[in-house]
This record gives sequence, C-alpha cells and structure tokens, in this order.
Amino acid sequence: MTGILKKRFKGIRPVVLAGLLAFITLVHYLVGGAGAGLLHSILGHLYIMPIILGAYWYGIKGGVSLSIVSTVLFSPHLFLHWTDPFLDLYNFVEIFLFLLIGGTTGVLSQMERGQRVRYEQAIVRLDESHRKLKKQTDVLFETEEQLRRADRLSALGELSAGMAHEIRNPLGSIKGAAEILKDDYGPDAPKREFIQILLKETDRLNRIVQEFLSFARPKQPELHRTDVNEAVESVLTLTAQEARKAGVRVEKRLDPSIGMHSLDAGLLKQAFLNLILNAIQAMAGGGVLTVESGIKDSTIEVTISDTGIGIPEENRKKLFSPFFTTRKNGTGLGLAITYRIIQNHRGRIAVASGPGKGTRFTVRIPV
Repeated sequence: MTGILKKRFKGIRPVVLAGLLAFITLVHYLVGGAGAGLLHSILGHLYIMPIILGAYWYGIKGGVSLSIVSTVLFSPHLFLHWTDPFLDLYNFVEIFLFLLIGGTTGVLSQMERGQRVRYEQAIVRLDESHRKLKKQTDVLFETEEQLRRADRLSALGELSAGMAHEIRNPLGSIKGAAEILKDDYGPDAPKREFIQILLKETDRLNRIVQEFLSFARPKQPELHRTDVNEAVESVLTLTAQEARKAGVRVEKRLDPSIGMHSLDAGLLKQAFLNLILNAIQAMAGGGVLTVESGIKDSTIEVTISDTGIGIPEENRKKLFSPFFTTRKNGTGLGLAITYRIIQNHRGRIAVASGPGKGTRFTVRIPV
C-alpha cells in the first residue's frame, strides 16, 4: 500500500511543479504598472519555491532544469515592467541566484539521497550478515548437539552391550525353567496363570534386551536394490490389524515413480515400523494415518502423519534421545534406533507437531 502511494506521489510531482510555475508566472504577468515594482520583486522570489522542490525531488538535474525554466519565464519581466537600470541589474542578479540556488540545492539533495541509499544498503548488508550468522550459529548448535548425542550413544552403547549379555543368559534359564513347570500344570490349574505371566514378562524383558542390543550394536546398512514403497507396504500390512483395533483409518499416497535404489530394506522396515506404531498408539481413540512417499532432487521423502494428541514443544527436542519416552511401558529406544538407521543411510528425519494437532514425521534419504 505504501509503495502504491509513493508511486502515485511521484507521478504528480511534475504536475505540482508545472502548476506552481504556471501560477507564479500568470500572476507575475497580470500585475502591471510602475508602482508594482515591490510586488514584482516578491513574485520573482516565489520562483525559488519550485526550484527548491525540483532540486529536492530530482537532484541537481531537477534543480538546474527548474532554474532554467524559471529564468526563461522570469526574463520577459525585465523588458515588460522594469525601466530602472539599477532594478534591471538587480533582476539579472536574481536570475543568477535562481541558477545558484537550483544547483546548490540539487547537489545537497543528491548528496543526501546518496547517503540515504548507502545507509539503506548498509542496513541490508547488516541484516544479511545477521541472518548468515544466525544460520551458522544454528548449525553450530545442531552439530554440538549431534556430538553430545554421539558421545551419549557411545557410552550407553557400551554399557547396554555389557548389560544385555549378562541379562540374556539368566533370562534364557528362567524361561526354560518356566516352560518345564508349565508342563506339570494342566490348563485348569490355578498356578498355570502365574506361569503364563512369568513367560510373558520374560519375553517382554527379552525384547527389551534385544532393543538394547540393536541400539548398542547398530547394524550397518547392507545396500541392495530396494523399492521404498514395497518396504512401506510391508509395514502397513504388518500393522493393519493393530490399526483396525485402534479405529485408525490408513491413507496411502505412494509415488510409483520412485523406483529401485541402493538401500537396506530390512533396516528401513524397522524404522518405518517404529514410526507407524508410534502414530497408531498416538490415536488411541481413532484417527487417520497418512503415509506418503515421493522423490525430488535425488532425495526420497517418506512422510508419516497422524491426527493424534500431538507432541509438546519441550518433548520434541528430546524425541530422538535414547531412553526418552512418555509411555508407561516404553523403553525410549524406538525413535533413537530409527534416527540412527536413517542417519546411517545419510538421511535426515524431521518432526512437526503440536498439542492436539497431530504429528508428522518426514524421512529424507538421498539416493
């Protein structure tokens, strides 16, 4: 809106200057008589107004041009109304003043305009430098956070590997003993229920230990010609029953033009499984799970969106940190393992969410 007003104002400037010159000249010509010398002198001074305006608006060119035009319009009065040689000399001096005022004001105006342009350019450069500095600072903070995460992962990995090895052996013995005891009790025996609980919890602990091992000793990708869409379809088939139980409707928008690329299908399935299960669990009361895929600029992009409860901002920063979880029975390793799988594919994973607005995970893998 301001730019339009400025353009319109610039458009009427010549009209204003022409109007002032015409008005002053007309009045100057209409005032006659020998006794009108003082009034003619005042009217002659009025030409300074359009000269200064022209110099201010258009710089030295405008000032000099308006001075010349004013001189041309003012000159006939030297012959029409003035007879005294002294006064004629005064008016010649006035013509010189027109040129002097126009040129000087134009130079000053142009200098001021040039200085203002330099200030504006300096502000633009400063703003650009500020943006670059902020971007570099963000990159440094992100790199620092990645280094800290790597240190934590390394330390926790070594600890987890040692603990997992020591725990799995007793777990195997406990499960074997429980299965032997189970054979001594029939289906209707009161104690058989406790043995079932023991076996169930043993299996759960074994899965947790397996997650620790997967986290502590991450498998490096074994690259084969893989279709990402097939990996996604496989995971959706695997989780279809759980989605139906939760009342979740699945929408697929998979781009068939992605094609085959060198990827580890098994690891990608594990990563997508973690993300899809998280999405289903976030919609306990039902909702819509949307899975999309595409390829752009040699980058595969898979987006998994839900209409669930969303993730608060303070938790989004810790989502991929190991052992961070908001679920009662969660280990906090699922997303950490997913992050590492995508990272080992030279990819990135981003999350966008808000309380009550659902969550969207975007996986990008260069190919």
